[in-house]
Amino acid sequence: MTTNGNGLGAELRELTRSPAPPMRLDIDRAREVGRRRLWRRKIGRLLGVLVVSGTLAGGWMVVSGGGAERVTVATVSEGTDPLVAYASFGWLPDTVAGVSYEVGAHGDQVVARGLGKYPMSLILSMYAPDDDPPVESGRTAMPAQPVNGRRAYWITKYPGDPLSGGDAYLRWQVPDGRWAELHAYYMPEADPRSTLLRIAADVTVGTKPVPLPLHLSSVPADFEITEVHFVRPALLGDGAWELMIFYVAADGGRVTLLVSPEGSQTMSPRGSCKAEAGLELCVTVEGKMPASLAAIGGPEALLRRATLLGMDEREWTTQVIG
Repeated sequence: MTTNGNGLGAELRELTRSPAPPMRLDIDRAREVGRRRLWRRKIGRLLGVLVVSGTLAGGWMVVSGGGAERVTVATVSEGTDPLVAYASFGWLPDTVAGVSYEVGAHGDQVVARGLGKYPMSLILSMYAPDDDPPVESGRTAMPAQPVNGRRAYWITKYPGDPLSGGDAYLRWQVPDGRWAELHAYYMPEADPRSTLLRIAADVTVGTKPVPLPLHLSSVPADFEITEVHFVRPALLGDGAWELMIFYVAADGGRVTLLVSPEGSQTMSPRGSCKAEAGLELCVTVEGKMPASLAAIGGPEALLRRATLLGMDEREWTTQVIG
């Protein structure tokens, strides 16, 4: 059974023990949008999303504190690519080190993050269609410059301060009537409004498979993907990225695939591993070996069916399985 936790909560607790940069971070809101699962399971690393969820037209819906319906921005897929985004970043500033996608039964999240103890973070969310921007209780909508010719607003707790003391929210309407949101904090600029508006203008809303750094010729037919966590940069360690794909078999057996740059793991995962093209793949079985996996030769058989595609993201593929 997966243990649930709050990785962002651990980071925030660390902030309370350390001198913080001068900003009024809205901790309650940050906890809401950044809650994470302890997705390292038996390996012991904190990541993931823990949110209130329900079913919505093939995706997941999250109900925020003010009653606004937040709709999914990414999902798992049983197709050739196990990770599909419904909203994607385009232009990002050089201070961004990578874009993370974390999806599964407990929610979904797309985040662009920087490096360092207080990394800049840009959380991309979507809200259901409405005539007006969703505004939570205790917050105010302040007009912003239009994004691609459509209405945009800053959402703030502090009247007269569109950037909410450095914990900024920009919401803008997309062509189908939904609202996109950028939640930004620890931005390096004294006034990041122009940067956030430029990022928003290049966000793409639409179905887009996310390229991944491996190809699997096949997996057992009864394997079902339950979660995908593609974290860039990793929350712990030296800043390297990590990809984890979680499967559950028909008999309840659980199998995790972990891909990372070779030598970047701070903890040695239990399981069968191989290194190739500068990457490392480990296959871990949680509990009883699934019968379908045992029938093909166990974790080593999955390793033989896997091709690692190297560090160059231009060589990654959306044809991950099959």
